[in-house]
Amino acid sequence: IVDIGSWISDNSIVWAKQLIEDAVVFAIDPSSNNLSFGKMVAEHNGIDNIRWVEAVCSERAGEKFDFDGSIDHATFKKSASKNYLISTTIDEIVTKESSPALGLLHVDVEGFELSVLKGAEKLILSDQPVISFEQHISKEDVGAVSKYLKSFDYRVFMLNEVLPGCDLDCRNFLAFPRHKGIPSLENFEQSKGRDLSIFSAAIGPVLLEI
Repeated sequence: IVDIGSWISDNSIVWAKQLIEDAVVFAIDPSSNNLSFGKMVAEHNGIDNIRWVEAVCSERAGEKFDFDGSIDHATFKKSASKNYLISTTIDEIVTKESSPALGLLHVDVEGFELSVLKGAEKLILSDQPVISFEQHISKEDVGAVSKYLKSFDYRVFMLNEVLPGCDLDCRNFLAFPRHKGIPSLENFEQSKGRDLSIFSAAIGPVLLEI
């Protein structure tokens, strides 16, 4: 599993506990503070199958980026200043390690999703992982990411949910290689979702195809 934009490793920790044998999680984040927190939680829980990577990823290695906001929750842009970070790619990070095939690629990079996915092209072609990504649908080009993934013969779905505590336009998406099929997901009654703080975005199934 690759968890890019891993933040405080809230996903990485949960996934790592479910893996077996030699499977690992790559927790990738540009913030040393975020990674330190994740390492502490992992240590307290006896988790040792996470590879911690402090990095900014984009379409190509060696690009210069700076960012808006705090590095702990940043939005990156091409740098024109003297203060910059040098990018790497998902392909570069994973291929340096002796690891199993990539099964899940989770991308949460504040509008930088397309660039990060282009930097994982070799792994997408070779391993055909399930891909999860987050976007703000009123300010980011979801169509561009979907078009890119469909060029690899993926089917792209939006999760039919509004996320409590997030911007109202924040949505999660799942992309599946067409030849692998779609998993069977249990539908839930929308009237019961409110009790679990789960709110549907539209009337319909759990996955809405894009």
